[in-house]
This record gives sequence, C-alpha cells and structure tokens, in this order.
Amino acid sequence: MDGKLKLEGDYEWVNTLFKSYTSMDPEMAVAVAAIKALTEVIKHTKTSTMMGLEKELKTAADLLKERNRFAALSLSSGCELFTRFVTKTSLDIPDFSQCKTKLIQRGEQFEQKSQMSRSKIGQLADRFIRDDVVVLTHGFSRGVLAVLLGAAQHGKRFHVIVTESRPDSEPNPSYRLLFDRLTAAQIPITVITDAGVAHIMDRVDLVLCGAEAIMENGGIINKIGTYQISIVASALKKPFYVAAESFKFTRLYPLNQSDLKDITKGRSVTCP
Repeated sequence: MDGKLKLEGDYEWVNTLFKSYTSMDPEMAVAVAAIKALTEVIKHTKTSTMMGLEKELKTAADLLKERNRFAALSLSSGCELFTRFVTKTSLDIPDFSQCKTKLIQRGEQFEQKSQMSRSKIGQLADRFIRDDVVVLTHGFSRGVLAVLLGAAQHGKRFHVIVTESRPDSEPNPSYRLLFDRLTAAQIPITVITDAGVAHIMDRVDLVLCGAEAIMENGGIINKIGTYQISIVASALKKPFYVAAESFKFTRLYPLNQSDLKDITKGRSVTCP
C-alpha cells in the first residue's frame, strides 16, 4: 500500500481506505474509520511541520465529508475530535517527530477504545433493563443493541418494540437489522409502523435510541421520527434514554429542526 499512497494534491486514496475499513468491518463506527484513515495520512506525510500536517489532515477530512454525505455528522464529529487532539498534542510535544509518533499511537488505540465503549454503555445501562419491561426503540443503533444483548446475557426477560423507521434508503431496513440480531438472541421483538407509536406508548416502560450526533445544547440528531417519539414519551411521562459513544459529541448548536436541514438529510433533531 505504501507505494500507492500520495499526499501531494491527491487525497482520494484516503476515501478509498475509509470505505475499505467500513466494508471489512460493518461493526466499525464511521467516526472510527475516519480517524483510522486520518492516522494513515500522518504515517505517510512528507511534511516536516505541524502546520503542514494540520493542513493535510483538514484537506483529507474535508474530502471524506464531501464523498460520504450520508454520514456527514458522524464523520464531522470524528474528524473534529481527532483534529482537536492533534492541536493539543502539538502544544504538549513541540518536537514534530515525537508528536507524530504520539498521534499515530493515539489513532491506532482509538478503535480499541471505541469497541470497549459499547461494552461500557451496556454495563452502565444494564440497571435500566429490568425483568418484564417493554422497551421501544427507533432505527438501528449498535449502542442500543449492546444494551439489549447485554441485558439478555444477564438473564433478564424483556420485550422490545421497534418502529419501521421509515423512510429508509438503506439496502436493508434499519428495523430488520435489529430484528434479526435480537431474534437470534431469542429476545421477543415486535415491529410496528411509525404511526402506531402513540397508540402503543401506554404499554411501553422506556424508550431507548441511539444518536448520530450529540449537540452542545444536549440535544441529539438521530433518524427522522425520533423527535415526535420523544414528544409522545414526554406527554405520557415515559423515560427516554440515549445510548451513544462520547466521540459523537459535535460542536453544533441548532435552535430548531430547520437549522440542520442541509446536513441531516432525513434525520431528526431532538432537543432537550
């Protein structure tokens, strides 16, 4: 691979590498794949200054976001996180060679910490899943899946209701991904239409969903329909929980749904 990597004006290989990560490991978060690709930029850079390196990383990050608009939010949060770390490391370690080595180590460790974060989420959320509870979820979230599978492994008996989560442009509907995984774990699951949320809410004990991004005001960005589910849950005094990794925090502060319409593309903004 080393002989094919070019950094002078051609960053398309970064996007190719990013896509190879996500295709080889479907469980890998988009933000983690982006950071792994940016780590390769650091490994193969020819620049000898932090300013030059930061410029290359910004160019590569912008290309990733442009080529993968379907995941613009997750990519942005991951790239911003890594860029902030690069800036902080450059201030702590003035020597460029040592700083570069530290950044590569950090990028390589990030994937491991990301995988561990889902297990941690499952452990922290375990106390919310009790015997005989009914959990409502919307869309497919690996964080939510970790919570539910973890509870089942601890011998808890519960029922999951998942919405169809329409519209859905993915090849496999998001509810089907969750349905198949939970069915394989012998967890009872019922699929309902999105319009049936208010009708079914009185049977629900808690709502649990994931997030594509967590905003500075505490709100979340998730699949369209999440906002109205949160309104119904609030009206019926049902607890609403979000399972998401810390790298999904993003520097956005929207005041309403329309503030993010250009980048959410069919996602819902749920404000606190």
